[in-house]
Amino acid sequence: MKFSLSGRIIEVAYKYCKMPIDEFIKMAGEIGYDAVELRRTQISDKTTPEELQQIKEASQKYNVGISRIPACSVKDDASMKELEKYADMAVELNCPYLAIGFETTQWAQKAADYLKERDLSIAIQVHTDGPFESPELALKTLKEIDRDNFGLMYDPANYFVRRIDYVKAVEQLKDYIFIVSVQCLAEASPDDAHAEEERGFYYKRHLLGQPGGMDFQAVFDAVKKIGFDGYVTVIEPISELMESRELAKHMYEQLKKMTA
Repeated sequence: MKFSLSGRIIEVAYKYCKMPIDEFIKMAGEIGYDAVELRRTQISDKTTPEELQQIKEASQKYNVGISRIPACSVKDDASMKELEKYADMAVELNCPYLAIGFETTQWAQKAADYLKERDLSIAIQVHTDGPFESPELALKTLKEIDRDNFGLMYDPANYFVRRIDYVKAVEQLKDYIFIVSVQCLAEASPDDAHAEEERGFYYKRHLLGQPGGMDFQAVFDAVKKIGFDGYVTVIEPISELMESRELAKHMYEQLKKMTA
């Protein structure tokens, strides 16, 4: 497996990143990550050729790949035209995966077909809302789209907060998992100052590898069982538990142990 670090770990309120992109890529490489996943605050349709070149040069200089970039929501001919720019950037960065939004199966298929011509794939994050919020719904959606370059960024944490068996789901979704993402949570009491809530379930951020949190060792045992050998992406947000670099290093060290 290859390890990737999401820019979410330095992203402030989904508005900006507290570190320039070349420094972020350098940090990831120094820790040992194979790649980085870029956020919309780091790359978008507003990214200039000069900025794209800066990302490419940093990627090459620090020997850190680009695992996934965000793209647009595909819903009409105009947005399909917009997708072309994202595809161009992905090709330039040698990035295999894009994240897209879509409103109908038809447009998801059109996006996948276009990107396949560019040797690119779509990896959609499993989330608490939408057409992938349970294994059963995800399978239904994926089978309707029926494209071999359209799959999942499997996020066990979003199934955890929906009280779905996130370890069993690995086997259920095995044919469609392109990326495995890691953010660690633990159940919390409603009166915990750090608790967040999802449909009556309370949870909080938790350090990977410490007792009381999600069982990611079981996740990786299941992932190894299905023969997965792709990107494992750390998508932890900025944390009160650790400073960003320290947290990125902690996550990398724990992932190395769990996937050994």
